[in-house]
Amino acid sequence: MWESLCLCLQELILRITAILGLALFLMSCSTLNVSGRMDFKNETYTSPNNEFIVDLPALVHPNAKDTVYPNQLFVDFFIGSGYWTPQGLHTIEWVTLPKEITTEQFQKVLPDIVNEHSQNRFRSTGEFNVIEQRNFPDSNSHKFIAKGTYQTVASTWICTIKLYKNRIAFISKVLPLENPKPITKLDENTDSYSQWVESFRVL
Repeated sequence: MWESLCLCLQELILRITAILGLALFLMSCSTLNVSGRMDFKNETYTSPNNEFIVDLPALVHPNAKDTVYPNQLFVDFFIGSGYWTPQGLHTIEWVTLPKEITTEQFQKVLPDIVNEHSQNRFRSTGEFNVIEQRNFPDSNSHKFIAKGTYQTVASTWICTIKLYKNRIAFISKVLPLENPKPITKLDENTDSYSQWVESFRVL
């Protein structure tokens, strides 16, 4: 039984790694840009496929760009195109898995998910190393903080990973270290990051 479980987990790790890696390759190729709904009255963003809704992050005149790949959606929130340093870059990555996974399976593959995501998410624009991480009480959520550079700017990156049956959300914020209120540890709530994460909900 344990050998069978180990094989299933290894296969799951390989599939998740393949999905995460595929998007990095596709980001350099032609893509299908699909716009979600920006509701400025209620200050929310809804994904193009209506799978989730989230509050707009605490930005001055927030804007968004979303890009769809097979099994994956990327959403970037910013003040203006390429203008991210004053209040940070807020991003959501929404990944669809081949099948549902249990909380126990999620916990077993988390080290590989964190390693893959932290090393490759910003591979073309920066480099980060995880310095602290922990699980949430419900065991379906995980949080890490990393230090490194984004677009040559020394920065910290905080990311919350949430499991929703056969989907995983990566809710991130990258903030320059020279920001007046830099993120230096997991418990900090710079620019209401925690409230933004809590506003994320599946429809």
